[in-house]
Amino acid sequence: MTLNDLPELEKVLAAAIHRLNRAYTAWLLGGSCSLLLQDVKLDKPPRDIDLYTDAEGVHPLHETLASAAVDAPRLDQEGMYSSILSHYVINEVPIELVGSFQINSSGSSYRVEIESLLYQAAPESRIRDAAVRLMPLSHELVFNVLRDRQDRYEAIGEAILKDKDNHIPLLQQLISRNRLSVEHLEILNRLMGLQL
Repeated sequence: MTLNDLPELEKVLAAAIHRLNRAYTAWLLGGSCSLLLQDVKLDKPPRDIDLYTDAEGVHPLHETLASAAVDAPRLDQEGMYSSILSHYVINEVPIELVGSFQINSSGSSYRVEIESLLYQAAPESRIRDAAVRLMPLSHELVFNVLRDRQDRYEAIGEAILKDKDNHIPLLQQLISRNRLSVEHLEILNRLMGLQL
């Protein structure tokens, strides 16, 4: 499955990217769309679009999507997650803008840093004629280990192992800048065959 197999999603994604790139602030495409574009095996096609930014990027990005807004950005602290969250719909495709994202799970605490860390490491892709940066797989690996999505982290781990040298340095940075429990580190070590 590729994005070409999902023409309606591809069309909406290209339209959203064109709008978002007018904001001149750092943001990344994450979630299943990003995984699909990085050749991670998914058991079902993406149904929505997940966008990530830092706190200061939320307002300018929201402005570019305002005509499609379902709600305004607000602090959302539900269960293990904390973020500034807002929702949009373009041609019936749901879009979620997540700012200042943090996850606290089973003794681990992980904070997503877009501009200062992840943006520089983000691979670039093109959707039709729109350039977009993708959430690095190292982040997706840590995120899915912390939320106990074994189906996802196993598939992401396989993709990382195909190009380990490109992904491991960022993974090590994420581990050093955040607090991960022994249990979560053990899963990462098993997946990567390393002592992180």
